[in-house]
Amino acid sequence: MDKEELFALLDIESGAEFEYFENFADFAEHEGLIDADAVYELMQDVDMKTFAELCESYFYETLENVPGDQIDLYNLLEHMKRVLVGLSEAVRKGEENALLNLADEFNRFRVWYSSESEVECKAMGTGDMLFLPVRDALVNARLEKLNGEEYAYDFSKALCYELDEYMMTFAELAEENQ
Repeated sequence: MDKEELFALLDIESGAEFEYFENFADFAEHEGLIDADAVYELMQDVDMKTFAELCESYFYETLENVPGDQIDLYNLLEHMKRVLVGLSEAVRKGEENALLNLADEFNRFRVWYSSESEVECKAMGTGDMLFLPVRDALVNARLEKLNGEEYAYDFSKALCYELDEYMMTFAELAEENQ
């Protein structure tokens, strides 16, 4: 997918229009290939404060759907959020290579989250097995609350995700939340 196709997917004409939760969700949840240059070009024009706020909101909603016994997945997603927010802050500060790092890390997250990860989901009533990416397993967990069909989830294979480290000081985190 090139830049024009990405913008069409997100229903925007420029990166400056990337300002809604739906933009972030559509971008994060797209399972198809997106050219790394297209991701970078989009990120060049996105307001990084808005991106960080959308990231916080998206992960907050996502973390609400993590099954209660999946603490490792919860912690991994929380760490991913901190890395993406931290990188967006580095872009705002003009740190060298921060934009490239953010585009690369977000794209790696998106591919892992929506297509490459594998979660084993076992229907408790029938014993049927589903193998889903993390995105779909979390949607399934959310639907489970509505339709009553219970699943046992094994996220262990999906936990193999190495994050680039980007640390923020507590002062930076406090400043960011003001």
